[in-house]
Amino acid sequence: MFIWSSIAHLIALTSPGPDTAVTIRQVTLHGRNAGIYSAIGIGVGIYAHCLLAINGISLIVLSNELYKLIISIVGGSYLFYLGVSMMMSSNILKEQNDEKTSNYGSFFLGLITNIFNVKAFIFFVSLFTILLDSIDGIYFYIYPIYFSITSALWFILLSYLLTSSNKYNIHDNKLINRLLSILLCFIGLFVFTRSLYEYF
Repeated sequence: MFIWSSIAHLIALTSPGPDTAVTIRQVTLHGRNAGIYSAIGIGVGIYAHCLLAINGISLIVLSNELYKLIISIVGGSYLFYLGVSMMMSSNILKEQNDEKTSNYGSFFLGLITNIFNVKAFIFFVSLFTILLDSIDGIYFYIYPIYFSITSALWFILLSYLLTSSNKYNIHDNKLINRLLSILLCFIGLFVFTRSLYEYF
């Protein structure tokens, strides 16, 4: 069962979503290191989701429509804010950014984006509902670590691939910057409006 769950997790990782968009955003604005830090933040967020799912907290949150609405609105608004801030950023500001600050900021962006991703809530609740019967002893701790590390590694790989070519380096590409900012705004608005539609 764990193998099938791992395959489902890898498929979910490779499908575009808020985590992918935020990682690409950070790589575009601040370079490879920022993408790696955001990937680590996403991995920590995945670990938190796993622990919440194992302890049944995620299921309690998802069973309450108001809690689900609040998480979706916060997550959608945050993604929209990231898109707008990316659109308003300039090359001058990017050059003046302290690398250490942008790395820490990238970590927290990855973490917050993943924590408020309702799809991640639902995915890991579904996953651990199946896995709970087979989780025993040390596996109770290994499974969350495994999902966290593989998630972080995927987004680290993505950060590396986006900056591996000097000719097509995504960092500081103004066109990609604009497209990603629009994409983030669109995803944020979609999450926001869909959550309101489903609640009312």
